[in-house]
Amino acid sequence: MRTSTALLAIPLVLALSAGVGAMGHGKGKPQPIPCPTDVGAALAAACPCSGATQPGASVAGWRNHGQYVKCMVHLRNTLRKSGCLTDDERRTIARCAAHSTCGKDTVLCCHYDLGTCNDPMPGDMVLAGTCSNHPTVPCDVNADCTTSTSGIVHEATACTSDGGVVVDGGGSVCSPCPPPPTTTTTTTTLP
Repeated sequence: MRTSTALLAIPLVLALSAGVGAMGHGKGKPQPIPCPTDVGAALAAACPCSGATQPGASVAGWRNHGQYVKCMVHLRNTLRKSGCLTDDERRTIARCAAHSTCGKDTVLCCHYDLGTCNDPMPGDMVLAGTCSNHPTVPCDVNADCTTSTSGIVHEATACTSDGGVVVDGGGSVCSPCPPPPTTTTTTTTLP
């Protein structure tokens, strides 16, 4: 299943890259392209936070944050012209690109509020408990009670000294934080 999904994603990325390339990076009007089934994945593939995809599939880091935002806005305009975006999506794409670490010397920092769930039978897929940190939120397991916020900070130590977790690879404050790291360690004995 993953292989077929990956094979379907390749023509989509090529079509998006061709659409971005046809725009001339700001010269002329964007030409319509077929609408992707997952706009977020298409944006991430065409304008990855790590840098611009070069011929031969190598990645060159963004020269600056503006270059990343420019890539996203050009693709957004192409998708808008193609009728692929709602008004909310159109506004959100540029805002989220602007509020990202892509092309910046900054880090994305997540803070977690780890509540506990008082469900009498955790894991049974029935929301029979409530969260300790949000008493009006129903839950089944402790993970249902975890909330997070993210922000951009200038250095990793500023994030961790405040109890935050640095997100590897950075990203946008619009993206959900990854699951919090576990605080327990396990020891595996090899045979």
